[in-house]
Amino acid sequence: MDTKPSSTLVDRIVCLDECHCEIPPFSFPHTYTGYPNTPADLLAERVKDATIIITTRVPLSATTISQCSPDLRLIGVMAAGFDHIDLGACRGRGISVCNIPSASAESVAEHAITLCLSVHRRVVELDALTRAAQEWPAKKTAIHKFGGLPRTWRSLTLGIIGYGVLGKRIETIAKALGMAVLVAERKGIAAESTRTGRSSFLETLSQSSMVVLCCPLDHSTRDMIGIPELKAMDNKAILVNVSRGGVVDEAALLKSLQEHWIAGAATDVFAVEPAVASSPLLQPNIPNFTLSPHVAWYADSSIENLKQTIKSNLESFVGGLPVNLI
Repeated sequence: MDTKPSSTLVDRIVCLDECHCEIPPFSFPHTYTGYPNTPADLLAERVKDATIIITTRVPLSATTISQCSPDLRLIGVMAAGFDHIDLGACRGRGISVCNIPSASAESVAEHAITLCLSVHRRVVELDALTRAAQEWPAKKTAIHKFGGLPRTWRSLTLGIIGYGVLGKRIETIAKALGMAVLVAERKGIAAESTRTGRSSFLETLSQSSMVVLCCPLDHSTRDMIGIPELKAMDNKAILVNVSRGGVVDEAALLKSLQEHWIAGAATDVFAVEPAVASSPLLQPNIPNFTLSPHVAWYADSSIENLKQTIKSNLESFVGGLPVNLI
């Protein structure tokens, strides 16, 4: 991988999706071309001459990478997740890839807890019920929508799957609210090999009132939550996903909600994004299911972190001292 500083090279930087965050100025010689977003049919044309590509969510497949300039030397992912980049193809061509670890952990943690408590208190369903102005006036109450007495925070146990910076931040908030916390061991690890301070994967699922997914998407976590895992959860429990859509089998999640294997769920992420009408998670009348359009990361601290780190990532790389390489 070419990470040596050059006094003659003028890098050609192309940003494929400026819509997520303003791109800061860079101190090394370069030209810059930015696009609000990049559809698939324009991707090859836009990246063909780049020596550095910046992307937040625009995918770079092996086919796309093969169409890039031989001078392409760095892909800067302006996010923590990099599952949309074909790392094998990059390594095959000696292209470095860097990301921004934990840039949005504070915001995503807060959004995760917001989703947990919204589903627990059935806020979206009760909002719709109130606006319809039928069921409440007719029955004089709406407490029947809870399906039993909801528990207060100090009676809840939050299970965390993915114990990096984000998982630790979620743990801090949950404990501050009075919840007990279980931290899951990796799936497939035998109970006798569970690390100190962790609970086995299945124990975390079965003993938690709420389970939050905040792990990266890779070969070990794809479809990690399917029918067996959802059936292992308590029927009063809630599942919240702020990791990646591919971590959960969406058809299985839909079935679990429709058949009341679990009490509710929320997700900020989808297997295909942006989610379209054909998504199984956008079917009407899914009970106690709250959605947000992959915005958990969006906050003032996140934007500042993203801008500072993409600047230091690129400048360090060009200076011959790369950081945050994947």
